[in-house]
Amino acid sequence: MWFRRSRLPPDLRDALRAAERAARPPLHRRVAARLRAVGRMPLLAWIVLAGLLGFAGWKAGLVGDGASVAGPSTPRPVARITVRASAVDGDTLAAGADRLRINGIDAPEMAQSCERAGAAYPCGRLARDAMASILGRGMVDCEILGADQYGRRIARCRNEAGQDIAAELVRQGWAIAFRRFSLDYVGQEDEARRARRGIWDGRFEEPDAYRARIRSGAAH
Repeated sequence: MWFRRSRLPPDLRDALRAAERAARPPLHRRVAARLRAVGRMPLLAWIVLAGLLGFAGWKAGLVGDGASVAGPSTPRPVARITVRASAVDGDTLAAGADRLRINGIDAPEMAQSCERAGAAYPCGRLARDAMASILGRGMVDCEILGADQYGRRIARCRNEAGQDIAAELVRQGWAIAFRRFSLDYVGQEDEARRARRGIWDGRFEEPDAYRARIRSGAAH
């Protein structure tokens, strides 16, 4: 007969609970029974469980303190070209009518000045001159990665000596790693900073911040 336990007298409820506890197997037997059930799981179930646990750990690493979050990755090349190019500025090449924006770096703008030993100097023009020197005779082998909002082709290029021209410019201190788009040249930037090469031998405004400031001033 069905009844509500809460309606029973207190002493009867206590006796009923005691009887139920006495009828249950001891804790160690219940644990052993569950372990035996786990041991009978088929291999496929174990594989699925391991996969779920692995994914949970990976996801926790991503969203934990942020240290495991990967940076922006360089896109896959969509084409490859070999052309004669010249330096427009520290991070852009001209190849005939085409403009190639070098991927992963940002160099001072042509009109930009930096400071060294308390005096201003034309770091934008010096960055362009450094790029021209790295280009040598100007023959470059480039992987085209896409295009930017200005219609320039985004490229990763090597000179005739096989040097990654972006890596060399950053290593010399005339460009910085453009972390918003790529982490490929962070090591070269760290090296240039430690050695105080190029713009690191003094004070400078990051090119992206410089452009934003100029645009903001023009808007007013």
